[in-house]
Amino acid sequence: MFGLNLKKYRKLNSYSQEDIANKISVLIAKKIKAVNVQSWESGTNPKLEVIVALAEILDIPEQFLFDDSKEVINKIVSKEVPTLKAIVEHTKRVPLLQGYVGAGSAGIIDDVAIENYLYIDNCSIKSAYVNSDVRGLTVIGDSMQPYISENDIILFNPIQKGQYNLNDGKYIIETINGVMVKNLQFKTNGNIIISSCNKSYQSEEINKNESQEVLDILGIVVGRILKS
Repeated sequence: MFGLNLKKYRKLNSYSQEDIANKISVLIAKKIKAVNVQSWESGTNPKLEVIVALAEILDIPEQFLFDDSKEVINKIVSKEVPTLKAIVEHTKRVPLLQGYVGAGSAGIIDDVAIENYLYIDNCSIKSAYVNSDVRGLTVIGDSMQPYISENDIILFNPIQKGQYNLNDGKYIIETINGVMVKNLQFKTNGNIIISSCNKSYQSEEINKNESQEVLDILGIVVGRILKS
């Protein structure tokens, strides 16, 4: 949790790892390198003096580096700290599910087990779904490039099984090939066209009489987190 929070607040402040290293070096009068910051973000715990310095640089309570759940933030935030209130009001806590969703590769997910929690700026989610049940999945494969690439995270709102009164768009689906993220086009004759953003992948049309047997629509894509 410490490493993820450090990275999150560093990026919120638009600091590079080298920026953080330079600022800490000044505060504690010891030479810190970008590789040290990278190590902390990967899971290594820094010394107490470094934690204190990080909190000062990032302008957050030290506790936020270890636990910045909404419950903790609400306990700490006061009217005199509007920037922290903004974090509460404009972010959404999204569960990142264990497993991955395929984009040209076969994906598999556990829709119960949670790998981690993500704190997403509401502007990264389609406005109609900000207050909905939004979940995250890591992508594997390249069939949806340039929209999303391998190791990026797709955000989706689960769909009740058998709900097919849907509009064209990007969806999380499950077929005999596994769990995937794809473009779906719903034709007037009831057929469904499955396609990729990467034009090197062929489209597939499923007959309406077979759709419920071979295709399960798990969720509608409502956002993405690009890591590159």
